[in-house]
Formats: sequence, structure tokens, C-alpha cells
Amino acid sequence: MKKKEEKRGPTLFDFVQSTKEEKKPARPESDRDVVEELYHLVKNKKRVSKEEVVRWAKERGITTADLIKAIERLVTERKIRKKLDDEGNLVYEAYG
Repeated sequence: MKKKEEKRGPTLFDFVQSTKEEKKPARPESDRDVVEELYHLVKNKKRVSKEEVVRWAKERGITTADLIKAIERLVTERKIRKKLDDEGNLVYEAYG
């Protein structure tokens, strides 16, 4: 008596292989573009509130994570600084 052949279903490796082949959608803006655009915004306005920066980022489709990275990079490079205004709101100012 012969055994019936079992059909093999998908395995974990099939799943991993198929996800590797899928390409991630390209971001509309690179990290460097976000940093430069944010710096120009702060530099041109001299002082920008956190709410204005968040609104600006949403209009351009920039994620919160990318925005935070850009802010931290500019602070680290000493191009902008974080301050509290007279009412206790967070603002960003350009050095100089």
C-alpha cells in the first residue's frame, strides 16, 4: 500500500522571502531635505513655535519621527536652539 502524497503548504521561509522581495515605498523627502527645509523655516522666521513646526511638517507629509530627528540634528549641529517663551511654550530659534 502506497502512502498518499501530502501537499506542502506555505512555510515561514516562504513568507520571509516574499516580504524581502517587496519594495518599501520611497519617502517623498530625504532626511537631509527635511533638515535643510526646517532650518530655513526657523532661520527665516527667527522664532517658530512647536505648533507651527508640527503644522508645517503635516502639510509636507513629514512623519513625526523624521521631524524629531531633524530637530535633534539641528540642535546638535548648533544651528537652532530650543527655548521656552514667556508663556511657557516651546519655540525654536536660529543661532545668530
